[in-house]
Amino acid sequence: MTLDEYLSQPGRTAAQLAADANTSGATITRLLYGDAKPSADMIRAIVEATGGQVTADDLIFGAPRPKPTRDALGRVAA
Repeated sequence: MTLDEYLSQPGRTAAQLAADANTSGATITRLLYGDAKPSADMIRAIVEATGGQVTADDLIFGAPRPKPTRDALGRVAA
């Protein structure tokens, strides 16, 4: 399952995954939206933190979450 699918499950948060993978919430968010590529160590940490639900292939080849659309004032559009 992709990182997006994993974090979309009830009770799953980027903050908790970050703590379990010994990284920052900002790092998880950058990976989630495709703004960063995971290192080998980060892939290993996320796979372990998710109990294998998110695989290395999911992290490397999975599509990122689409970025929210914002209006002219920078607010997230509905």
